[in-house]
Amino acid sequence: EEMKAFLDSVTTNLTRFFRNQAHFDAFEKFIIPELMKIKKPMNDYKLRVWSAGCSTGEEPYTIAMMLKDLLPAPWTAEIIASDISLKSLMVGKEGFYSDARIVGIPEGHLKKHFDRVEGGYRIHDELKKMIRFDYHNLKNDSGLKGLDVVFCRNVLIYFDLPTKQAILRRVRDLMRPDGWLFLGAAETTLGVDDSWERVVIGRSSAYRPLKGA
Repeated sequence: EEMKAFLDSVTTNLTRFFRNQAHFDAFEKFIIPELMKIKKPMNDYKLRVWSAGCSTGEEPYTIAMMLKDLLPAPWTAEIIASDISLKSLMVGKEGFYSDARIVGIPEGHLKKHFDRVEGGYRIHDELKKMIRFDYHNLKNDSGLKGLDVVFCRNVLIYFDLPTKQAILRRVRDLMRPDGWLFLGAAETTLGVDDSWERVVIGRSSAYRPLKGA
């Protein structure tokens, strides 16, 4: 219990809705359509996304809003949101954000997916049901598998090289061969793990496992 309290105290929880819009543009306009094209012939109509290092939930809720609006029937989405800070996870599960925290949410999304309440806004339950918040240390095995997209942004910068390599190996092992990885702007697989391919998509980039690596 002392360790969990310590981690709550020292972890960085800087985040916001639609942080790095270029990533979400690539997610919406290229990656989602590409995955749907690949998975449909297999009769697999579920997109599985992991928000690793989700902090207080703004990232997974952003993903949920986008998928809720973009996926036609019979498509569904499963979003796993994990963090090492229990305090942050509780904020995410609650789904309440003060007026200052909703900056950056397009007006259409705000009206469609939030209720105005005293002191701020509350996420609709239908969005909450798309997300499973889970306590997880990236140094350990997550038990996940078959993921289509992993958002692990601004997390690797806090680890040394061997730990970064181990995390990237674990992420690659739990992803589908045609899956995608988003890292933070200051992060890269180059010089860390050569079994990834960097793909430029519009104003951003994402990574996918190299075939046969």
